[in-house]
Amino acid sequence: MTKKRKRTSIAPYVQHLSPSSITSSSSSKHLNLSAYHPDLDHSSLDPTLSSEYHSLLPQCLVHPSTFPPNMLKYWRHRHSLFSLYSAGCLLDEQSWFSVTPESVAFRIARRCASNGAVVDLFSGAGGNAIQFAMTCSKVIAVEVDEVKLRLARWNARVYGVEERICFVRGDSIEFLQRLKSWREAESESEQGKEVWKGITSEDVHAVQAVFLSPPWGGVDYAQPNSTYTLSSIHPIDGTTLFSLVHTAFATNNIAYYLPRNTSLPELSHLSALAHHSSVVPSKVKVECNYVNYGSKLSSLTAYYGALSADWDDDTDDWRS
Repeated sequence: MTKKRKRTSIAPYVQHLSPSSITSSSSSKHLNLSAYHPDLDHSSLDPTLSSEYHSLLPQCLVHPSTFPPNMLKYWRHRHSLFSLYSAGCLLDEQSWFSVTPESVAFRIARRCASNGAVVDLFSGAGGNAIQFAMTCSKVIAVEVDEVKLRLARWNARVYGVEERICFVRGDSIEFLQRLKSWREAESESEQGKEVWKGITSEDVHAVQAVFLSPPWGGVDYAQPNSTYTLSSIHPIDGTTLFSLVHTAFATNNIAYYLPRNTSLPELSHLSALAHHSSVVPSKVKVECNYVNYGSKLSSLTAYYGALSADWDDDTDDWRS
């Protein structure tokens, strides 16, 4: 019989820390942050990677004593966010509560699997991009925050999929608007032409699906007995964002990752927007994403276009 690993509470340690001892400066100077990555072989890192790791550490929450009290729950579930967390995965404060749990990201990646490319807008620290890299030929990950993009690249290295991801630093809305203008100018026939920040027309034509996980507005999006509306999404409302994605990529194949209390009528309404002149208007399928061994509903994923096809309503899974 396999022996279960004993869980060690961090509460006694945290209680004995004075407020002045949990500042970011003291963390980087006095705490052994890398001790929380026991499976990371530092001797295997070349000087460049070692330098990158140690430059990212102070910008991340790694040691439990540096976490705000209301965020310690995320640290306790770190291996559900990244199963290889102990091998060196890094997250800044915002990424701890915004990254997609790995089991959920895995299911989304399976549904978006193809021999083409998938675009991950607002990619953050790379949780979804890493899983997409395991099911698609290429991933284009767009993120405006430089630190988060560096974290995404680092985490992809931990998983060994960095080479399959094109990391692009830039604003996702700017990218969509540029792509929309490019299509309207009918310049897409120019093969190999750069469309935006190294992304070429060939890259755009290879896109089979687009994944949307825009900022939800912090940790207070799921108030009791409340309904989350698409107008709460920033930097532009969720309906406008969806329409812009559809127009920019000329595809119905969109996966929309949203809070568990999102308005279902609004998601249904989006299906009327997800159509192209040559195809039948898209349908939508909404999947409930559970974590903690199926005990907690964490989020919803709405699938449009071909991503909503071949769905078995009896089992809420793909038909084989």
